[in-house]
Amino acid sequence: MSATTGLFVFLAAIIAAVVIGTKTKSNVGIAGIVFAFLIGTTAMGKSIAQVVNYWPTSLLFMMMIVTFFYGYAAENGAIKGIADRLVYMSRNHLKLLPLILYFITFAVAAIGAGAGAAPVIMSPIVFDLVTELGFNPVLAILALSLGSLAGGIQAWTSSGILFKGIAETFIGEELANASVWAYGVCLMVIPTLFVIICFLFLNRSFDPKSVDVKKPEPFTEKQKQTLWLIAAMMILVIVPVFMNMFVPNPATKWFTSKFDIKVLSAIGIVAASALNLADTRVVIKNRIPWGTIIMVCGMSTLISLAVETGIADMMGSWLGSNMPKFMIVPMVILLAGLLSFITTGPAVIFPLFIPMFPAISAATGISVVTLTAAVFAGSGATGMSPFSQGGAMAVTGCKDEKLRESLWSKQLLFAFIYLAFNIVVALLGVYTMICSIFA
Repeated sequence: MSATTGLFVFLAAIIAAVVIGTKTKSNVGIAGIVFAFLIGTTAMGKSIAQVVNYWPTSLLFMMMIVTFFYGYAAENGAIKGIADRLVYMSRNHLKLLPLILYFITFAVAAIGAGAGAAPVIMSPIVFDLVTELGFNPVLAILALSLGSLAGGIQAWTSSGILFKGIAETFIGEELANASVWAYGVCLMVIPTLFVIICFLFLNRSFDPKSVDVKKPEPFTEKQKQTLWLIAAMMILVIVPVFMNMFVPNPATKWFTSKFDIKVLSAIGIVAASALNLADTRVVIKNRIPWGTIIMVCGMSTLISLAVETGIADMMGSWLGSNMPKFMIVPMVILLAGLLSFITTGPAVIFPLFIPMFPAISAATGISVVTLTAAVFAGSGATGMSPFSQGGAMAVTGCKDEKLRESLWSKQLLFAFIYLAFNIVVALLGVYTMICSIFA
């Protein structure tokens, strides 16, 4: 199958898989697997066993093992306890509370909740405060959506591991690892700047009412042990990487080569199980996102077959040769952002774009790390849209049905505004500058 034919065949298969999954309310990944078998065995002459070999075993393992570890903290309430304490500590700074809630959501996501669970944990707390204090609910959406995004997609979180695993499938471990760290630093800067700007404009008329924030219950012994485990994990993941970057030495290089987050998560699971920090069977059943894993791995199988036809190199070379260099990163952000309104980043957008980046990089000199961070940024920029999973979860804690309905249009508007903000930031070279540290 030629690259041109493959482009049309696989694009049709991807669209069909998304439509079938959406219309039948089934897992898109299963439809992707079916199309992978049909195209692989008929149009590409592969055996069933060869098609099965395209299943991304490494990605599945990475997603499973990390979410398994963090599942103990979600199940026994340790992360919810952190959120309650951070809100209680902010009770004397009510004028700043909408902004503080962003940083609290960031922290909750970063310590293990990830981009998926953080808005579920924080939404009831945030909207209770909206009701009691009367601040602009748009700031609540920004705090929940962008705080979850910025904190949840870091290299040590379950969502960050998902992003890294997908990238690793197509560009290798070293570039994938650098891309996730680079994007994590971008997320510490760009969403925060956007939220601060919105806070300054939308919070001017906010006159906080007095509110009684209850003191949280003390942590249980098991919750304390869970938090110590998470702290140890974060230190062992983060510190060696930055030491290798700024003070290279044989000890940390050896450690990172032998004890990456997959190994540390496995050790953490054994420790959590031995300490009985939560019911392991319940964690496996409720806290590992099996549906997401199947969706991502199924679509990755289909798109890995597509990459073999050469369509990624063909499209990447065309973009690299026919578009001004300064427009490529903004264009990647724009296209990924627009596509994320109708499909998911991990299942479709990342596997579709990332294989093109080596060819674009060769043609333009833009690093693969910068391009990969850009596609992450674009797909995440519209995450507060009411059509997205993140946008929908952000309003789950809003008990006022009228308010929830009124937020629909505002979520959509600010998703476009934030996407535009990211494009402007890219045009100014901020993504390229930050990513050059890791490239």
